[in-house]
Amino acid sequence: MYPLLALYIHHLDPVIVNLPIDHLALRWYGLAYVTGFVLGYWALLQLSKRGLYCVEPQKLGDFITLVCLVGVIAGGRLGEFFFYWLPARGWQGFCNDPLWVFRVWEGGMASHGGIAAVLLVAVIYAWRRRLSIPGVCDGLAIVCPIGLFFGRVANFINGELYGRICSPDNPLAMKFPLEYLELPDSLRHSADVAMSRATGVPVNGWGNFEQIAELCRDNDAAREALGNFLSPRYPSQLFEALGEGLIIFLVLISLRLVWKKAPAGIFSALFCFLYAAARIFTECFREPDAPMWGSITRGQYLSFAVIALGVVFLVAALRASCRSTNA
Repeated sequence: MYPLLALYIHHLDPVIVNLPIDHLALRWYGLAYVTGFVLGYWALLQLSKRGLYCVEPQKLGDFITLVCLVGVIAGGRLGEFFFYWLPARGWQGFCNDPLWVFRVWEGGMASHGGIAAVLLVAVIYAWRRRLSIPGVCDGLAIVCPIGLFFGRVANFINGELYGRICSPDNPLAMKFPLEYLELPDSLRHSADVAMSRATGVPVNGWGNFEQIAELCRDNDAAREALGNFLSPRYPSQLFEALGEGLIIFLVLISLRLVWKKAPAGIFSALFCFLYAAARIFTECFREPDAPMWGSITRGQYLSFAVIALGVVFLVAALRASCRSTNA
């Protein structure tokens, strides 16, 4: 650990405002998803009105609602459950807390699961309405990074999915109180004692980490006392927000506006390749949240499946281009 380092200690509040109903609150995490959905719909609507997306403007609202509810939310949550939560806790953990999967407001969404579910929704929708499957997927691929951007920003606000330990001299280094849960018992006890001395609150007066996090947000002395036991880390959530979200969106939307007669499937292929590359790279700065597979994180491993999917879309795009040339 690195005592007495004057680094920023994360203390953003994930709650915007508490509601009068017990345990309910308006959270940045939920607002991030709503913002991503709204902006994604607006961007697709503009493309559709310009004839650059195959789903008609008047049918876009119902389609995006289906994509959001079934694809992003259900797929992302189930992906988190099967890829990360269940392997870590096992079926016994599920039996102890079978309702966890429904508590989406607590966080925990796997982007790979969301991508897979969105793809499934797009395929079924295109098949039932006799639209080009690659064409339907292309529009979603262009706006998907918007949701990824806001989701990663929400991860940062929550102080979760933080980065790996870095040099305290790194100008980007900061500390995340959630690391308290990963401290060895001896260090955790020392941190408890230090916070107790700094605040006058008995060690047994906190009860759980949520109360400690709230204490650190409201009390500078408690935050500094805990910070002495935390490691300087990369803000990897922000790296992912830029790499997986903003940069990919700007690249794809720019190409779509310029390349008006692009073959169907090309933007889906580009998204897959760019997302996989960004995820594999940013995972090098992110603390693994699942057991490593050799030197590869689970997020990197799943990204290879995204690359394979990109190859499928690229083949479809090349075939479409050949048919267009021979026509």
